[in-house]
Amino acid sequence: MSQTLDTEPDSSCDPDETLLGEFGSLWAEANDLWERHLHAPAFEGYVSADYLAVYESLARLQGRVLTVLEWGSGLGIVTIMASRMGFQAYGIEAEPDLVEFSERFAKAYGPKARFAQGSFIPDDFECNPADGDEVCRTIVDIPSAYDELDMELRDFDLVYAYPWPDEHILFRNIMRRFGRRGAMLLSYDSREGMQCFPSAAAEGF
Repeated sequence: MSQTLDTEPDSSCDPDETLLGEFGSLWAEANDLWERHLHAPAFEGYVSADYLAVYESLARLQGRVLTVLEWGSGLGIVTIMASRMGFQAYGIEAEPDLVEFSERFAKAYGPKARFAQGSFIPDDFECNPADGDEVCRTIVDIPSAYDELDMELRDFDLVYAYPWPDEHILFRNIMRRFGRRGAMLLSYDSREGMQCFPSAAAEGF
């Protein structure tokens, strides 16, 4: 059974107002870019998350994880935020135009953030409908981007994702089969908010 972890902010996790100010500018620029390119093919499946909620969750995880990977990184906002917060942050995105926009934002806001174009699904992963694997809109017919990063999924302490509604189980199964024992999957859902799951079967899911 899935086990959610408490990622809600508390009084011991005071926000960095200076950093949040910079992030506010980044979020505004990203939103403006999205509105200007709303009908471009690269933005067809783009959906922005609740960035403040992601920030608060990442802040609670500081000191507990080091390497962060964003699946379907879009404009790279979460990856850049994680990098600026002291994580080693990487993003994988299928759309090359979005990767290019991400790298532009990174130059201005988080130059240590790294991005790769391709699939976040490991090449050896095989969908198994019996396990609940259901692909809705995730692009699966391109090579994975891990070689470009010179890393594997098991190298990451935390993966952040914004799954399509029917793909939550798929994402957790990818982490279960290829993630490092003890790593976490932090996911955002517009209905459920932020949830954090341990990746290894030994952790109980």
